[in-house]
Amino acid sequence: MDIATTISLGAILVSLGSLIVTIWATRLSKRSLNHAKEIQNKAEEKEFERLRAELLMHIADDRRVLDKTRIEIGTLKVDFYAEAQLIQVIMRDYTNLFTNYLPRVEASINQLDILWKEVSGWSKDKSYRELMDAKAVLYRSLKDDEVVYDSGIYKINEFKAQLEVARQRVSQSGSRIADC
Repeated sequence: MDIATTISLGAILVSLGSLIVTIWATRLSKRSLNHAKEIQNKAEEKEFERLRAELLMHIADDRRVLDKTRIEIGTLKVDFYAEAQLIQVIMRDYTNLFTNYLPRVEASINQLDILWKEVSGWSKDKSYRELMDAKAVLYRSLKDDEVVYDSGIYKINEFKAQLEVARQRVSQSGSRIADC
């Protein structure tokens, strides 16, 4: 073997070694890339689930407040219909709390229940866009429900005040009749 052949064989061996190292490095890089993508996907899933859980907590909190309002109005309604007929007649202009307002509260609760079922049933294939759309719907709903709650508290307090006035009027008229 002459020196040119030996050098050529050495060069071929070095080239083959370089090819093997390059293939090995490429496979290692590909595995690293796949691992990084997997970690990124898991982080995105975790963040999505965190945001979804946060959204569900907001829905539950809002529902709890409206449910409390509904129960308070329902209790007030039962107490009102247990009052004397004369008091019910005097208060007839205030009963829209039961006929108009209470159904609005119940409708808001039903909307929250529907949103809860939708969001809690989401699979992992939902996108951030859908999550943000649901958050926007919930935000609008929360603002509407704040108005419902605030006006409900006002209406409940007003009804209680007027009920007390009606009771006093009836008791005063009853004591006048007894005095005669």
